[in-house]
Amino acid sequence: MDVITTDHWDEVLWREAEPIYYAAFPEHGRKSKAIIRNMFQKQLCQLHLAKSEGEFVAMAITGTVEASRAIIIDYFAVRADLRSKGIGSVFLALLKAWAKADGDYTILLIEVEAEDTQTNAERAKFWEKAGFHSTEYVHKYIWVPEPYRAMYYQLDPKPISTSGEHLFSFITRFHRESFSKKEQ
Repeated sequence: MDVITTDHWDEVLWREAEPIYYAAFPEHGRKSKAIIRNMFQKQLCQLHLAKSEGEFVAMAITGTVEASRAIIIDYFAVRADLRSKGIGSVFLALLKAWAKADGDYTILLIEVEAEDTQTNAERAKFWEKAGFHSTEYVHKYIWVPEPYRAMYYQLDPKPISTSGEHLFSFITRFHRESFSKKEQ
């Protein structure tokens, strides 16, 4: 599997990622194309596209908050017809290697739905099998109905607080910056 990563808006790459993104996330759970483009203009994110046997099979959008030393996996999706075939695990391992190679980050974060459902438990299990740890803290946003829990993966043994409240301070700041308009 090859992964293409860009930290600049690329319309051609986005057209490849977009069908995977839209199939994986319901309208209330995804950012619009305009907001994602704004995130690139503000240098908040990276697009990662996984390609296998000449086809795009997975996508992720990762983001950073200045001075946090954390990388946030904002979106992570495998093409619907290829799920449960190990592609997500391989893709995530490559994302972890990419994050570690930078050397400036100490933690990789994901927020997962915290409601007690089978689907949410299966998603959390995927992240746990990949070495992520769950926090107890449950965060409730005002703009989406679902509560969320932070999960983290240590990239570097340097100490960082892994309390859910602390980790959500990075995640909510990233979302706030994502939705704010680009400064002129």
